[in-house]
Amino acid sequence: MEQKTKNTIDVQAITDGLQQLADVSLSALRSSVESGIRNMGEMNRIMQGMGAGVPGRKKHSDCCPPEHECPPHCLLHLTRKAYAGESVKIPFAIKNTCHGPKHYRVGVRPLKDAQGNPAPSQPVLDKTEVDLDSGESIAVMMAIDLTNFSAGQSYSAEIVVREKDINQNICFTLYVEGYSNIPVARPLEEKKYLVHWQGWQSHFYCEPVKKVIDVKT
Repeated sequence: MEQKTKNTIDVQAITDGLQQLADVSLSALRSSVESGIRNMGEMNRIMQGMGAGVPGRKKHSDCCPPEHECPPHCLLHLTRKAYAGESVKIPFAIKNTCHGPKHYRVGVRPLKDAQGNPAPSQPVLDKTEVDLDSGESIAVMMAIDLTNFSAGQSYSAEIVVREKDINQNICFTLYVEGYSNIPVARPLEEKKYLVHWQGWQSHFYCEPVKKVIDVKT
């Protein structure tokens, strides 16, 4: 009877020991797998920073849409402040960053205020088509006559660059300012130019006294 109890205890101990070994092995395997996954993610991040990326994945091209995000609506943002009554010119450049020569058509949509009303006059481009070799850029000038514009208004338009089927936009915003914040010159009292300082060694006048000549009108 005693022998049977002892054998039973030994079998139970062996079973418990095997279970503990299995638990320890599974925990070690799980830690190893999780560590490997973390290391692979870190290696991939470092390789992407070096420009390598994941093997077999295509690199992004400056001339093609990214794989996981849409191209920007505005290739460039142009902002100009001007006074009502001015005639302004806004330069910008178009550069071919693709491989091989490109032909682009260039146009501008209507200039409108914040309520969607057309501006008193519309912008004019000095070029409507450009031909560019790879890496070449060219300047384009946009002119606007603000003679009939009202101060305190803002206007916006899109300059469109198109190769074949896709419109690519340059977003333009114009702020028409009033004359309340123009630079101000403040004439001084004339005597300030005639006051002199005299010391031990020398003296000077800011301006020599001049004979006043009447200005004919």
